Amino acid sequence: MSAPVFDPERSWEALERRMETESDPRRRALLAQVRDHMRTEIMGQLEPLMATLTDEPRYHFRGLGFDMGPKGREAVHAFYRDMIAGGGHRFMFDIQRIVVDDDAVVTEGLMRTCTRGAYLIASGVTEVDGSAVEADAEYLAESLILTVWPADAEGRLIGEDIWFGSPPNSNLRKR
Repeated sequence: MSAPVFDPERSWEALERRMETESDPRRRALLAQVRDHMRTEIMGQLEPLMATLTDEPRYHFRGLGFDMGPKGREAVHAFYRDMIAGGGHRFMFDIQRIVVDDDAVVTEGLMRTCTRGAYLIASGVTEVDGSAVEADAEYLAESLILTVWPADAEGRLIGEDIWFGSPPNSNLRKR
C-alpha cells in the first residue's frame, strides 16, 4: 500500500483554482482570505495568521459528541501559539468541495496531520497498529472535515466552524 500524499503546501491549491474562476470581487476576496489564513497557519506564522481574523474570533469544533473551541482574541491566539509550538500546524487539507457566498466560504475534504510520536504519547496515545508509539517517529492521521469560514463586512474571518466526520486521530499510521 502506498503512503498517502503529505504536502502541506498543496492545501490551498483548490482555493486558488476556485479564485481563478470566481468573477465576484467580494467572493474572490473571501477565498483569498481563507487561503491566506490556511497558508500562514501551515507555515507557523502566528501574527499574520491572527491578522486574517476579526478582533473577537469564535471557533466551534463540532461533531462526534462535542462542541468546543476557543472564543475571543486571547484564547484564539493562545490556541494557535500552543498548536504551532507543539507541531500541530503540520497538516494538509485535501479540499474536495468549496462553496462561497458573500458571507462565508465552506470547504470540505480530507485533513491529514503529521504528528511526532512524543506529542501522541503526551496526549495519551501509546499504541498505533499494535506497536508502541515511538517518541521520535512521525505519524500520519486522516479525518474528514467540513469547515464554515464566516466573514465580517470587511472580509476578515470571524472564526471557523469545523465539523469532524471522523475522530481527529483516525487512521493513525507511522510514516
